[in-house]
Amino acid sequence: MGHESVLGGTGVDVAAVRGAADRIAEAAEMVDRAVANHLSRLAFSASRAGRDHALRGEALRARLDGLAAELSQWSRAAAETAVALRAGVDRYADADLCAAARIA
Repeated sequence: MGHESVLGGTGVDVAAVRGAADRIAEAAEMVDRAVANHLSRLAFSASRAGRDHALRGEALRARLDGLAAELSQWSRAAAETAVALRAGVDRYADADLCAAARIA
């Protein structure tokens, strides 16, 4: 559709909302790839830290695992936001078309 929709004095730029949804989805995919290709592959633990730094190595590993989980959670939420934006703007555009048809 890609038009600005105006219903009852309120306007929504449908293309802009879809574009925002696309950018959010792209960011979510980039984060997913970064977690899968980089963060989750970091092989750091107590055994790699050495005898004098085992506790620090385990703490770092735990923090990296936590960061990966938090980034994955953010990515899922961002992807869901993009889906919701697309669904909302589609409903809005449909309602606008119905209203325009009633006027015509």
